[in-house]
Amino acid sequence: MPNSLLGMHAADWIVLACYFIVILAIGVWSATRVKNAADFFMGGRRFGKFFMMFFAFGSGTSSDQAITVVAGTWRTGLAGIWWQFLWLPATPFYWIIAPILRRIRALTTADFFGARFSPATAVLYSAYGILISIVFIAGALFSSGKMINALTGNALDEMAVRINLQVPSVSFTSTAASQDDADNGDDAASQSGISMTWRALQGYEYAILAMTVLFVTYGMAGGLAAAIITDFIQGVLTIAFSILLLPFVFHQIGGFGALQQFAELKPGMFDFVASAEVAKQLGREPITVFYVCVLSITALAGIIVQPHIMGVCGAGKTEFEGRFGFTVGNFLKRFCTVAWTFTGLACIAWYLGANSPLLQSNDPADQALYASLHQRVSVDYDTLPEDQQAAIDFADKKFADELFGRAAYDILPRIAPGLIGLLMASLLAAVMSTSDAQMVVSSGLFTENIYKRHLVTGRSDRHYLWVARFAGLGIVLAALTLQATFTDVIHAMKVVIKTPAAIGISMWFGIFWRRWNTVAVWVSTCAAAISWIVVSNYGTWLHDQLPQLESLFRQKDGAWVMLDAWQSLSYIGGGVIAGVIAALVTRSQSPQQLDPFFTLLRTPVREDETVTAPCTVPENNSTRESVIEFGGFQFPTPTKFGVGGFVVAWILVFAIVGMTKLLSVLV
Repeated sequence: MPNSLLGMHAADWIVLACYFIVILAIGVWSATRVKNAADFFMGGRRFGKFFMMFFAFGSGTSSDQAITVVAGTWRTGLAGIWWQFLWLPATPFYWIIAPILRRIRALTTADFFGARFSPATAVLYSAYGILISIVFIAGALFSSGKMINALTGNALDEMAVRINLQVPSVSFTSTAASQDDADNGDDAASQSGISMTWRALQGYEYAILAMTVLFVTYGMAGGLAAAIITDFIQGVLTIAFSILLLPFVFHQIGGFGALQQFAELKPGMFDFVASAEVAKQLGREPITVFYVCVLSITALAGIIVQPHIMGVCGAGKTEFEGRFGFTVGNFLKRFCTVAWTFTGLACIAWYLGANSPLLQSNDPADQALYASLHQRVSVDYDTLPEDQQAAIDFADKKFADELFGRAAYDILPRIAPGLIGLLMASLLAAVMSTSDAQMVVSSGLFTENIYKRHLVTGRSDRHYLWVARFAGLGIVLAALTLQATFTDVIHAMKVVIKTPAAIGISMWFGIFWRRWNTVAVWVSTCAAAISWIVVSNYGTWLHDQLPQLESLFRQKDGAWVMLDAWQSLSYIGGGVIAGVIAALVTRSQSPQQLDPFFTLLRTPVREDETVTAPCTVPENNSTRESVIEFGGFQFPTPTKFGVGGFVVAWILVFAIVGMTKLLSVLV
């Protein structure tokens, strides 16, 4: 490529430079408006519905999700869309829960646990929420770094070899299953030891460091206001990122309408759910209707305790801004998912087809890769020796994880200079919009609910602001350490879905059931976490104890693994049952503690209200709405606007699913 630096044209660098300048300028400007903790953690609660929509879209949409969907589509065909469509059935409930979260008037989700239950549960959530944010940031940075390296034609790898910078490496040793299990995203592996060695910093990690410096700079300076404003810009760029590659990949296979002729390249390529037969041939777990329903319930259980969600729903001026932003922003994300999926389908047709750039390449390694990818989907695969199958599986997984970036590098430079820079700017927008929000809200959890309340009290607001900034930096450093242990983006995605649900159970019950108490929070969270550890790590032992339930397991490299859907159902069910029992057999909380909280939920938000402390009823707002009460449960009285929006949201769910299936037939 002429006039290139690190595999990119000068025009690409100009596009990137313009993006960097704009984002950093926003961070500096936002910093001048941060006067107190509410400004830093909630942006002063001054944003309208369109900013909130793009904040919900940007903070919850990262490039790792696009990469995961494209990789999942390569592996399972159209059914790969469910790696993100798992959230689709949960989306209508965002319309219902968003105004409730806004009424809590909290700075962080831990404020809810402290006000509803006890300070001890606030600390429990704070620690748990920080862990969730670290996983979110690490996963986003890991997959985005991989894609940036692919966009440079692996030039970063070549640079890393020349520099040869040595860094410490922490490795985890598994004893319950083979390393292939862990690499392929199975939850069967258990960690039995930790060791530290030295290794060379890899090419994609230089990209990760560059991204980190940028989002930490404006996030530490401007807090959530900087995150919301940049997410407005980055949301537009993320949409561009989602559709930029799609028409060009389709052009390579003959245009829209030509995709169906490639249906025989991969078994079940256009199946909306992956049958057991196809899944077995591809070495994957079947994505059935039951699988989708169970993981959707798991996602809904955990969504409200994700650390950034309180900001997504609470930073708007009124309840409507949070409701509109949370729901519409996430529906916008679902449309992007459709674009990612069809990009993946077109890539199957291109890279496995007769006009594959791998086949036409002069590089023998590309031609060997083409043959290996074909062997993976051939009927003769099962007859190959185990070591050859393992090598083919590794090549297929690695190719899938890098597919989005590789397709962009193979296509965009031939269209026009600067397109790689535009795609990379869009990619950076996606990952940084997620990472900055996670950094800010998790630093708020530490500062407001651990440091300020239990470690150092009575200091100035300025002191706590600086603690929050440096806490965010520490959280990002932990994420950088964690990302070095990742091997598979789909496995990371499963962990992100499952992790919040253990404590999310208590937030759902805490909002609607007065009987759910502090003991129930601890018992439910611990029971869910222990259940997850058991069902995900001791599949063979469980199978031996329950041979009559063999249909709930599958074999992997000589060991038994519980199917992922049944893992989720087991640990969610265990958490709910244990929590309900604990709530019923222990003393309920006093009315003196419960009444103010449930009064808060009955008090609609007004723009002119004065909130003196998190989770308190405003002194200048005496409006109360009616509720429906029975058996200790308390629900807001339905309104025409609320019910109408909920119904419309479900219509959109079915419309998106139907549109996706129809497009798969037409293209």
